[in-house]
Amino acid sequence: MNSAGLLIGFSAFLLIFLVLTYERSFDGFHAKKDRIYRVVREGKKGGHSATASFPLANSLKAEFPQVESAASIYGDRNVQVIIPGPGGETWRKFREPRGVFFADQQFFNIFDGRIIAGNPATAIVEPNTALLTKRMATKYFGDWKEAMGKVLKVYDLPIRITGILDDLPVNTDFPLGVVISHKTVTALNVDMQDWVELWTDNYCFVLLRPGAIASRFNEQLPAFLSRHVSPDNADYNLMLQPLADIHFDKRFANFNHRTFSYELIKALSLIGIFLLVIACVNFINLSTANAVSRAREVGVRKVLGSNRQQLLLQFFGETGLTALMAIIGALMVALCCMPFLNSMLESHLSAGMLFSPRVIQYALGAWLGVTLLAGSYPALVLSGFNPVNALKSRMAATAGKGVSVRRGLVVLQFVIAQVLIIATLVVSSQLNYFNNADMGFNKEAVVSAGFPRDSLSQAKLNMFRSLLLQQPGIQAVSFSAFAPVGEGSWATDLKLSTNHTSKADLIVHMKPADTGYFDMYKLQLLAGRIYSPSDTVKEYIVNERLLKVLNLGTPDEAIGKNITVNGDAYTYPIVGVVKDFHMSSLRDPLSAIVMTTLKRTYRTANIKITPGKTREALASMAAAWNKVFPDYVFEYRFIDQTVADYYKQENQLARLFRIFAGLAIFISCLGLYGLVSFMAARRKKEIGIRKVLGAPVSSILLLLSREFTVLIAVAFLLAAPLAWYFMQDWLEQYTFRISLGIGFFITTLLFCIGIAWLTVGHATIKVAVANPVKSLRTE
Repeated sequence: MNSAGLLIGFSAFLLIFLVLTYERSFDGFHAKKDRIYRVVREGKKGGHSATASFPLANSLKAEFPQVESAASIYGDRNVQVIIPGPGGETWRKFREPRGVFFADQQFFNIFDGRIIAGNPATAIVEPNTALLTKRMATKYFGDWKEAMGKVLKVYDLPIRITGILDDLPVNTDFPLGVVISHKTVTALNVDMQDWVELWTDNYCFVLLRPGAIASRFNEQLPAFLSRHVSPDNADYNLMLQPLADIHFDKRFANFNHRTFSYELIKALSLIGIFLLVIACVNFINLSTANAVSRAREVGVRKVLGSNRQQLLLQFFGETGLTALMAIIGALMVALCCMPFLNSMLESHLSAGMLFSPRVIQYALGAWLGVTLLAGSYPALVLSGFNPVNALKSRMAATAGKGVSVRRGLVVLQFVIAQVLIIATLVVSSQLNYFNNADMGFNKEAVVSAGFPRDSLSQAKLNMFRSLLLQQPGIQAVSFSAFAPVGEGSWATDLKLSTNHTSKADLIVHMKPADTGYFDMYKLQLLAGRIYSPSDTVKEYIVNERLLKVLNLGTPDEAIGKNITVNGDAYTYPIVGVVKDFHMSSLRDPLSAIVMTTLKRTYRTANIKITPGKTREALASMAAAWNKVFPDYVFEYRFIDQTVADYYKQENQLARLFRIFAGLAIFISCLGLYGLVSFMAARRKKEIGIRKVLGAPVSSILLLLSREFTVLIAVAFLLAAPLAWYFMQDWLEQYTFRISLGIGFFITTLLFCIGIAWLTVGHATIKVAVANPVKSLRTE
C-alpha cells in the first residue's frame, strides 16, 4: 500500500510533466524565435484578434528601419485540391481541412523552413506558384520527388509546384502543407490595398533587427496606424505578440485553432505537484502507522549495537528503494497512458520523449526529493524509539506525540482533494451550460458543406438544391457565405446615411445568405421582414447588437434607414432586425452582424435533415454532390458539432480534473486509512475496556469516526475559499457563465465525508469486533 500511493503520484506527476514539456516546446525550433513577432489587434472597447489587413506587412517593412523582414501569411480551410491527369481531367481529388496557405517569400526568411527542392529565393515569388511539403507531395503524387513542375488545381486555378519544403516538426502552430504565393490571393477577389477589410486567419509577422526593443516599437504603432486607417475605422490598437506566446494566448487564434493557455499550464503544474505531495503525505502516514509493528525490530537492532545514524540510513534506504520502484513503475504506466493522453489532448507524445535525458533528469530529481520528503519523518520517528520501551511493547503509549503532525498531513491531503473536486464540479457545470445554452439559432439536425467558389459551380447551385430536395430525409436547403457559427468570417466597415465622410461608424461582420437561411436556423425576426430573393445586394437585415452600438433606437425605428457597407460599394435600406445570435463561442461577446444577399460570396450549403434519417440523408447528399460537383470531394459537418468544438479545451480540462480529483481522493483515503489504523492500534486497549464494559460496536465506530469527520470539516474550511478564488477567476474569462453557487461546496463536503466514513469504517470495524481479551492481555 505504501508504494501504491507513490506509484500513482509519480505517474500523474510524470504524465503532467510530459504534457507541459510538449506544449511548451511549440515553435521553439526556429533559429530566430526570440526576434519574431505577430502583429495583433486589441479592440479599444474590448476584444482581441490576430487578423491583419493585407497591406500591413509591406507597410511595416517600408516605414520601420528596425524591421528586418515582414511577411503576410493567409491560411484557408476546407480547400479543394485537384490533381489533373495528362489530358486535364481530374485524376485525384482532395479536400484539405487545413494546411493550404498563401505566403510571402519573406516568410521563409523569418521562419525556419528548409526548401529541399527548387530555388528558395524565387520559389513563391510569382503568382500561381506553390511549395509542397514532403508529406503533402507524397500524398498527392506517391513520391515527393515526382512533384516538381507538376500542376495542382486550387480555387479553379492552375498552381505550378516550384519547390518542396521539408516537413516541419509536429510541435508547431504552422501546419504547412501547400504554400501558394501570396500574390495569388488577388484571384480570390481580395483588394491587397484595403486596410479595412479583414479576412480571418490572415496574419502579419515581423522579424525585428537584433537590439530592437518590442515595447518601443509598440509605442510607434498608433501613429503608424493613423497614417493608414482613419480613427473611426480603426477601433483597435496594433501591438506585437512574441512568437513564444502564440501557442498559449487564448485571446488570439492560431492556425491550429488550439491554444494551451498559461492558466492551464499553471493549473496542471500545481495539480502535478499537489498529487506528488499528497502521495508523499500518504507514504508518511502509512509508514508511521506501521511504526508500532516495527518497534521491537528497532529495539533489537539498538540492543545489538546499531546507532541512530545506521538506522536513519536503513530507513532512508528503504524509502529510496520504494520510491525508485514507484518511479520505474510510473514510467511504465506513463508509457501505457500515452495513447489515451494523445487522443484526449490532441497531442503527439512519444516514447522517445518519456526516456529523454531531460525527463530522466527530472524523474531522478523527483525521486531524490520524494526520498528526502517522505523518508525523513518516518526515519526520525523510527530511529528515535527507546529500545527498552520498544522491547516491552510500550510504543503504543508513547507514539501519540506525532499524531497531531499526521492529522495535519491528512488535512493537507483533503484540502488539495476538495479543491480539485470543487474545480471539477465547476468546470463540468460550465461545460454543461455551454452545451445547453441557447445560441440564438437552431443547431439540431443541420449539416453544412463547403462547395467550390468558382463561377461554374455557382451556376449549378439551383440544380444542386433541386436534386437535394428530391431526396428522402432532406427537409430544406440554403446557401450562404458562412454558417451562423464556424471558422469563416468577413469583417468590413459600415456607415450610416447621416455620415458623409470617408470614416466608418462601425466594423461589422457580414453574413450573406439566401432567404431560406432564416427559416432553416429559426432566426427570430423582431421587426420588418426578410429581404427579397436576389443574387446581389439589395436590402439588409441587422441584429439587435448593431442597433445598440449605433444607437439606432428600437427595431421598428431602424427599419428603412440606409446603411453603407464595404466601403462605398453597397448603400441600401435596413428591412429587418433579427434577435441576437452567437457567431462564436460563449467566451466572446455578441457581435454586430449585417446580413444580405450576395451570391458570389456563397461557399456553404446548409442542409436540414429529418431526425432519425441521418444515414439515408447523408448518402443522398453524397450522390447529389457527386452528380453536380464530380471533381470535388464531398465533406460535411453537423452544426451542433461545430458548436461543441468551441469547447474542446473545457472538455479536456473537465476530463483531466475528474481523473486527477479521483486520484487525489484515492491517495487521500490511503493516508486516512493509515492514520485510522494507527489510531485504532494505539487505542486498542481502550477499545477493549469499552467493549468489556458493554459498549456496542456502533458507539466505537462513532468514537473513531468523529475525529476524522472533524478533520474533513477543517480541510473544507481551508479548501472552500481557495477553490472559490481560483474558480471565480477562471469563470471571469467567459462573457456568458454560470454563477458559483454554494451547491458546489456542499456537494464536495458531503462527498468527502461519505468517502472518509467508508474508509474509516473499513479500518475500524476490524478493531471494534475484535476479541477484547486479546487486546487486554499483558505479555
